[in-house]
Amino acid sequence: MRATRLILIITACLSVVILAGCSKEKDSGDSKKIEELTKQVEALNKAVVIDANGIARLATPTPVAIADYKQYGFGLPVPSNVKVTAAGVTGKDASNDNGSLLASSGGTSLFLVWNKVSPPLSAQESVVGAFNVLESLTQAKFEAQGAGQGLNVDSQPGSYGTFVTRDARGTIEGVGIIGGWICPNDKRSYAMTVTGKALEPVQQSFVYLTNGFRCESGKTQTAPAATPTPTKTASPAATARP
Repeated sequence: MRATRLILIITACLSVVILAGCSKEKDSGDSKKIEELTKQVEALNKAVVIDANGIARLATPTPVAIADYKQYGFGLPVPSNVKVTAAGVTGKDASNDNGSLLASSGGTSLFLVWNKVSPPLSAQESVVGAFNVLESLTQAKFEAQGAGQGLNVDSQPGSYGTFVTRDARGTIEGVGIIGGWICPNDKRSYAMTVTGKALEPVQQSFVYLTNGFRCESGKTQTAPAATPTPTKTASPAATARP
């Protein structure tokens, strides 16, 4: 009965639009409305499954396949349909000693940098360095919002910083989170930056990526990451600029 009622409602809505269009001369506006409603009905049909007992339920979404990026010794989970671009830091090509990854999906972008120097960059130094590199590469002025400890990546302590960008009227048009940590197995320093237009997807992506990162590819990550949010604390910009 619930399924039948759902179909009747959809049919009634579609009939009203069609009858309204027939009562007057053909109008492109009505045609557009019919087309839009038809698309909505088609989308609804894909989202609703009618069981054998006649009860309607929402269809289970197809899960996105996750690939383990492990070309440079560490492990990073990324959707299989997302293109990951690697580049060098001190040279053209990335290597195990240093490099960067760039990827973008769903309105958020990832920028991961790793370095192997002696002594290793501290977690906070990695955050500050990534903040300065972003400003230099984009020629944009970032407004640091906060920084702190409490990040945990593959059981390693880390630091994080948050920042925003504003338009000419002072309205926030972009947000970013930077995390820094050191992997003890090879003494490499990492800085992961996730940016986007809205805080929630940026935060979710940052937590997902830091939760899934592994210092050694093939190893299972068990320690959960923190959930940093923009707070007025000591900022990475303040540390970076004398």
